[in-house]
Amino acid sequence: MADWRMPFRANTGANLVARLCAVGTDKRLPLLAMLLLIILLAQSLAQLTWQVLPGQPPEPLQMPSASFQPSTKTGQPQAVDISRISRWHLFGEIQKKVAAVPLEQMTEAPDTRLNLKLSGLLASSDSVAARAIIADGKGVEEAYAVGQKLPSNAVLREIYADRVILEYRGRLETLRLPKDEGITGMVSRKAVPSSRARATKQVGTAENAALLRQYRDALVNKPQALMNLVNASPVTDKATGKLKGYRIRPGKDRKLLGRFGLKSGDVVTGVNGVALNNPIKALEIMRDLSTANSVILDVERNGVMESFAFQVE
Repeated sequence: MADWRMPFRANTGANLVARLCAVGTDKRLPLLAMLLLIILLAQSLAQLTWQVLPGQPPEPLQMPSASFQPSTKTGQPQAVDISRISRWHLFGEIQKKVAAVPLEQMTEAPDTRLNLKLSGLLASSDSVAARAIIADGKGVEEAYAVGQKLPSNAVLREIYADRVILEYRGRLETLRLPKDEGITGMVSRKAVPSSRARATKQVGTAENAALLRQYRDALVNKPQALMNLVNASPVTDKATGKLKGYRIRPGKDRKLLGRFGLKSGDVVTGVNGVALNNPIKALEIMRDLSTANSVILDVERNGVMESFAFQVE
């Protein structure tokens, strides 16, 4: 099971200005909002490999071909293995505490004196999925996997819930999360409406309660059954060549996007003030969603930025 220990900091980027688009008062809509977000974020996390490894070009996402079956009967195993995502328990885990790596299994090493800062991390029992965000002496942050070379010619060897182990000149050293940026420093990010908000758009919210319950139950119990409801593919900025968001198109549920006021071809560039220009940032969003009072999607449509806001009760 993965353990998110992502320190939150103010987003200083100028690429996200909330232009709220009001949605009706239907209290069932947040379930659909969460559904869409989880699909998009799962897609974003799936891009970690090519995004954090230099020289690996992005490839179009291939959505799993899963048939949505609300029945509680056990079906055949899905061909596409997304168990790594399901083991992260995106909606939490009832009556079960997140277990840290036992101290006796953790490598003990002296603190490093290298000019590096551990800004955030994704600790996982699966070392392939684990990531650490480390800044060099100039403050430039990069996401690293176990075995990758770090600034100062160190190598990342192990990732834990509050520290990482480096190898430098044949010696193991510890780089820790700053105490003021650990789990106690996490706060819920609340969207602040901009004074330059766009004109309010009314988006239809009439939904079928039974369908929503099916989506909700499947999202918790069988998430792979929902992964073909929306197709998403990474979009790069033509000027910089860097990731800027995800283009969304209808999947099995052809009407799902319309329920949000979204259109096929829209590019989702941010969620709740966090830009989707680096898949590792999806970890911040995932951690924030459980306590967020509102969900805001920043969307580029035909070169124009728009924002869609959903109240979460």
